[in-house]
Amino acid sequence: MTSGSAIYIIVDRGKANDLLRRAQQLGAQRGTIFLGEGTMPSRWLDILGINQSHKEVLLIAGTNDLLESVYAMLREEFQLHKRYKGIAFSVPYRQFTPDGPPREEAVRATEAPYVCLMTVLDRGLGEECMKHARAAGARGGTIVHAHGAGVPQDFYFPLTIEPQKDIVMIVAKRESATQIRKAIYVNMQIERKGAGIIFALPVTRTLGLYEEHRQERSVSP
Repeated sequence: MTSGSAIYIIVDRGKANDLLRRAQQLGAQRGTIFLGEGTMPSRWLDILGINQSHKEVLLIAGTNDLLESVYAMLREEFQLHKRYKGIAFSVPYRQFTPDGPPREEAVRATEAPYVCLMTVLDRGLGEECMKHARAAGARGGTIVHAHGAGVPQDFYFPLTIEPQKDIVMIVAKRESATQIRKAIYVNMQIERKGAGIIFALPVTRTLGLYEEHRQERSVSP
């Protein structure tokens, strides 16, 4: 069973294709690009009514050796360690194979310093979700627009599947993730049937997050 990490790279609209080409030159086999909206809070942008920015989310999976090269490329060529250039984060995985041990599962990185909260809601509720997340301590997030999976009309299912969905992605420090997740669950009434789902993924490495910029400023001469 092969292990590695999936790296999510969030950049301004129009940059993901260049990133994917460079990653493929480093050895990445393939990648997937999602369209989204950034939600980093800004007082002046809120006043102007343009607090969202168009984003692309590039998802690449690979070995840890490949991801070392990708992170170096993101820092040196695309300057993701600088503010407003984008962010990247990694989620560990183990590739499933039918011939593998029957009960072997991906190892949960319980000591990962960050957590990625994924919330799936009906289209149009992403901004409300982010409002509650910010109130609980989230610095920002990305909203990806998606489609719910189709269900045959004669197939009984206890949830109402809406075709248009918002997927809210929030990366937070582990110590604050529980409070943010609870705020989303309670205020978005996730316990109701068909209201949505929320789950957490361990994040073992990041680049470009707000906390990193703040640490860089604190050590600058």
